[in-house]
Order: sequence, then C-alpha cells, then structure tokens
Amino acid sequence: MATLIIPVGYALTSEDTVIIFLFPFFLCYLSVDLLRHFHSGLASIFRKYFFGRVLREAESPTLMGSTYFLFSTLLVILLFPKPIAMASLLILIFSDTAAAFVGKGIGRIPIFGKTLEGSMAFLISSLLIVWIYPNLNRFSGSLAALGTTVVELLPIRVNDNLTIPLVAASIMFFSGG
Repeated sequence: MATLIIPVGYALTSEDTVIIFLFPFFLCYLSVDLLRHFHSGLASIFRKYFFGRVLREAESPTLMGSTYFLFSTLLVILLFPKPIAMASLLILIFSDTAAAFVGKGIGRIPIFGKTLEGSMAFLISSLLIVWIYPNLNRFSGSLAALGTTVVELLPIRVNDNLTIPLVAASIMFFSGG
C-alpha cells in the first residue's frame, strides 16, 4: 500500500511534477534491478536480504514487480487523461491486493492457478473504484474492471503490475472513458 503515495501525489500536484520525480526514480530503480542480474555482488545481496522477504522467488530471473509498477505508472500518466490514469493505478493497487488477500485467505475454488474468490474480490473492488471515482464514465470503467479481472486471472506471462493499469486505462480510454 506504500505505492499509494504516487496516485495521492498525482492527485495533489500536476502531471509534470509527478513525472519530474517519477522518471529519475524509475531509471535508478531499473538500473539497480538490471545490475542485480549482471553483477554478482549485487545479486548476492539481493538473494541474502530481499528474496523471500520483500521479493518473490519468481522475480529472481525477471524484473521486480515494483519495477513494472513504476514503468506502467509512468506510461498511464503520460498516455491517458488524469481520471483514467488515477483509476487504473487505484485498480492495480487496491484490487490486486484484495485479490491476493481474499484468494490466499479464503480462496477455495481454483481457476488458472488462482482462485475464483480472489478474482471476485478483484472485480468487486475494481467496480467500486470506477463507480466512486469522479469524472469517470461508469460504463467504460465497468468494462475496464471486467477486462482487468480477466487479465489478472489468466495465466499471462507478463507481470500484472504492467498489464493491469495499461489494460484498464486502454479500455476506459477507447470505450469512451
């Protein structure tokens, strides 16, 4: 939930201000993420202190989920109107978290390696976000909630920190958001 600082900062400031902060931060983060694959000393620090605690083992051979998050955040802020970008980021932050908590906590019906209960939590929380968020077309938002639920559920090999906000924003934008 610490990632909420970005949409909160975006809500309180301008696109330019957020980009001025976010772009160099992303480049530094990406550099460290890439270096851990090519520098044995940095790789051993990541294995010792981060994997299993902060990072998942699945992130070991790829970029970290947080790197994908920063990249998708930059893209949706640059490419889409502010209400669509904000709603897309909130869907990723809240709905993906809700899906994980519900799916791991009470999920019983497996589907594509996830749970039906987790996916329902994702859909319901996404719908709440797009129905509550101001200046957002509820129909296109509902389509985005449904579309991102499908993307989150399916075993797509691209990190959902990248796909969820981009799919949500694209659906809202191109369906009249």
